[in-house]
Amino acid sequence: MKRYIYILCSLAALLTATTAFSQQIVDGTGEVKNLSTDRANGRLNLDMDIDISDIEVGADETLILTPTIEKNGRTLELPSVEIMGRRAWMYYRRNGEVPVTSNPLYADRIAKRAERKAGQKQSVDYTTTVPFEDWMRGSTVVVKEGSCGCDQTPIALGANAVGRVMHEIYNPQYLISFIEPDPEPVKMRSESHSAYINFRVDRYEILENYKSNGTELASIINSIDRVKDDADLTITSISIEGWASPEATEQHNKILSQNRANSLADYVTAKTGIARTSIHATGMGEDWAGLKREVENTPRLLDQQKVLDIIADGSMTLDQKDAALEALVPPTIYQRLMNEMYPRLRRNDYRIEYSVRNFNIEEAKRLVDSDPNKLSVGELYQVAGTYAKGSAEYNHVMEVAAKTYPQVVAAAVNQAAKLISDKKYDEALAVLAKSNQEDARILAAQGYAYMAKGDQAKAREAWTKAAAKGNADAKHNISELDKYLESL
Repeated sequence: MKRYIYILCSLAALLTATTAFSQQIVDGTGEVKNLSTDRANGRLNLDMDIDISDIEVGADETLILTPTIEKNGRTLELPSVEIMGRRAWMYYRRNGEVPVTSNPLYADRIAKRAERKAGQKQSVDYTTTVPFEDWMRGSTVVVKEGSCGCDQTPIALGANAVGRVMHEIYNPQYLISFIEPDPEPVKMRSESHSAYINFRVDRYEILENYKSNGTELASIINSIDRVKDDADLTITSISIEGWASPEATEQHNKILSQNRANSLADYVTAKTGIARTSIHATGMGEDWAGLKREVENTPRLLDQQKVLDIIADGSMTLDQKDAALEALVPPTIYQRLMNEMYPRLRRNDYRIEYSVRNFNIEEAKRLVDSDPNKLSVGELYQVAGTYAKGSAEYNHVMEVAAKTYPQVVAAAVNQAAKLISDKKYDEALAVLAKSNQEDARILAAQGYAYMAKGDQAKAREAWTKAAAKGNADAKHNISELDKYLESL
């Protein structure tokens, strides 16, 4: 004989739990064993074994077992189980009677009954699935017992609690991986400056004593000598870009900016001894992008928007734009451009590129605070590795690496992880914002920071982008987040 009992028990989402204990029913003559459940897609699935070997049922009797979920006055009856005595079973088989119980769920399955066969070992393997509702968390599973005879009128006999509906919130384990910095066998560095040298109108000869040129030229040479005279550094090249303001023709200004860049390159060679072939001079012509910035930063300029519209007009040549600016009314608009903004456009931008020698650990330790730019991220990490991980010294070196090389992914992610562990979530996000926003490792770390901060939406958004780029941490974390949400 078979009987079916549906008992609801929920554990962590998507995880299967099996209870090792057994619970007696029907005055100790029956037993519920190996109850296991799993929850997925908003439903709870149940599997259990019921030992009915010792249950005694009268020949004309039908024993009715109705599992019920109960909590705070709310109940959910699950499909009942009917165990029939010998004559009740024969009568059922002969007449095809309908179920005794009126449980509405019963109609959704094929009725299964069996004759109670005395003296035989009988166990029921029973499964079911039911929709999960929030109120069921922590509820009690009760098996109600009833009986009926020939008149088919059920009589309540009692009830036994057989377990609880347990529901554990899934504890996600999000990952943020430590990143080893890329090796840097040749450490290349550069520094950029702008020089505002005064030239006579339409001339390009450098005059040391003209206006403020003495100070400006000294600054250029000093910045180059500072690199040239450092035994740890080797200048590989110097590049100079000459810029002009928009007055006069575009062609004229292109040539003028080239000649002025050449003059500065010649001057640097004469003063520093650096070969002229190592200095690259380029005339950039008129700096309209710079003019746009200057106008935007001068909100009190009359007809500011009209000036910006002319600058942005792609249908005009540069010479036509210059003429349109000069034709603005009142003429004080153009005068302000000429007197206040154009002079700042006439400049020479220069960049000094150099290599840095490698350092041993002791040398690197001395440079951590005095001149960390000479060290690679790898060298800084080697120094950090000489201290206990998590120590003040270790953390200090890692912070120096992140501050010195904010754009390096390894330095940014590893420092962000430290800040997150210190619950400094906004600081971690600020560190990550300085690095490559398209790098999957940066995106994954941002997702980790947002999740630690409690912003699931932004965390998922960042992890989704990182996962699309193949980041394993992001894929794992999305899965963990889904498991957590499913368990709620």
